[in-house]
Amino acid sequence: MPGPRLYYLDDIPTPYRLGVHKLIAERWPGSYRLGFCARSEPGRDWTLDFTGIDTEFLEGRQFARPSPDNPFQFKWNPGVARSLAAWKPDIVIFSGYTHPTIWRAARWCIRNRVPYGVVSETSLRSAISTSGWRWVIKRLLTAWIVRNMAFGLPLGGEAADYLRQFGPTDVPMTFFPNTPDTTQIVAQANRIKQGDAEAALRAKFGIPQDAAIFLFAGRLIDAKRPLDAVHAFKRLRGDAVLVMIGDGDRMAAVREAADGDARVICPGWAKEPETIFGLMAIATALILPSQSETWGAVVNEAMAAETTVISSDRVGAAIELIRDGENGYVVPVGEVSGYARAMQQLVDDPELAAALGRAARQTAIAQGEEFAAANLIAAASAAAATGPRR
Repeated sequence: MPGPRLYYLDDIPTPYRLGVHKLIAERWPGSYRLGFCARSEPGRDWTLDFTGIDTEFLEGRQFARPSPDNPFQFKWNPGVARSLAAWKPDIVIFSGYTHPTIWRAARWCIRNRVPYGVVSETSLRSAISTSGWRWVIKRLLTAWIVRNMAFGLPLGGEAADYLRQFGPTDVPMTFFPNTPDTTQIVAQANRIKQGDAEAALRAKFGIPQDAAIFLFAGRLIDAKRPLDAVHAFKRLRGDAVLVMIGDGDRMAAVREAADGDARVICPGWAKEPETIFGLMAIATALILPSQSETWGAVVNEAMAAETTVISSDRVGAAIELIRDGENGYVVPVGEVSGYARAMQQLVDDPELAAALGRAARQTAIAQGEEFAAANLIAAASAAAATGPRR
C-alpha cells in the first residue's frame, strides 16, 4: 500500500533548505513534492540542483512589498488549487502564511479536509508590532490559517511564541530551523585549513598571513547595519582585518567610515560559495550587526565552518543557536562597544576563539539538515495519522 502523499509549498528556491528537502524526499514513506510560487526574487536568484526531488514551479505573479530593505515579494498563483487537486496530497505544508497563494491553498485544504502545517520564521522581536492597525489587519487576513493548521513548524522557540499569538496553543509545535547543508560546509572548511589553501585565499584578498580576520557577509544596506561592524573594528587593537563581503547602497558610507584604513577590505560580492565558506573557515569571527533578521542562515554557515559568530540580538538564528560566551556572542543591536569588546577578546585569546568555534560547529550540526528533516517528517506523519484540525 503506498504511503501518504506530502506536498510542501514554498516561496522561492533557496540554498538554505535544499539539503533538508533532499533528505525528506529520500526518507518520506510516500510521495513527496516540492512546489514553488516563483523561481526567484530580485537579488535572490540561485542555481540549485533538485536531483532526487519532485519539483513544481507554479505559474503566477509577484508584487513587491513597500520596504526597499527586504526583497520579499507577495505571490499570486491562481492555479495552486488545481495543482493540489491533480496531485491529491494527504498532507500539505506551507512555508509561511502571508501569500495570497497560500490563502488559496489553505482554503483548498480545509474544504477537502486535508491536514496542513505552517512554517513560521517571524518572532516577537522581529515582528513590526503585535498591536495597532497593522496587527489587526494581519490577524484578519492570516489568523484563520494558523487556527486551522494541524501542526506548526516554527524555526525556534520565539517563532513558536509568535505563532501562538494568532490562535491555537494546543496544536503540536515542532522546530524546523533554516539550515544550509552543514555536511558540505564542514568538508569545505576542513579542506581550506589543509595545505596551502588558506595562504592562497589570504593572498587573493590581500590579507596578511598572520592577521586575524573578521568577516561581514551580506548586503550593505541600513537594515544590516554594516557601519556598526566598521566602527567596532576601528576600536580594535592588534593585527586584524575586516573583510566586508557584499555590496549595496551603503558601500560609499562603509568606505567613508573606513577612512582609508587598508585593514578594511571591501571586495564586493564573492559569487562562489566555496570562496565565502573558505573565508568563514579561516576567519576569527563573523560579525552580523543586523537591525532585523527573521533567521539569518549565514549564522548556521559560519558556525558549521567552525567560526565564532558575533551577532546582534535581532537575528533569529543567533537567538536560537548561540549561547553567549559559550559558542559565540549576542550583543544588543546598535551597541558598537559590545561588538568591539567581543572582537578584542578573540584577538587577545586565540585559544578562546578556537574553543568557541568548535562549540559553534557542534551546535550547527546538531541543529542542521538531519535535525530539520527528522522533525518535519515526524510532524507530518503524526498529522497524517490524526487528520485535519476540527
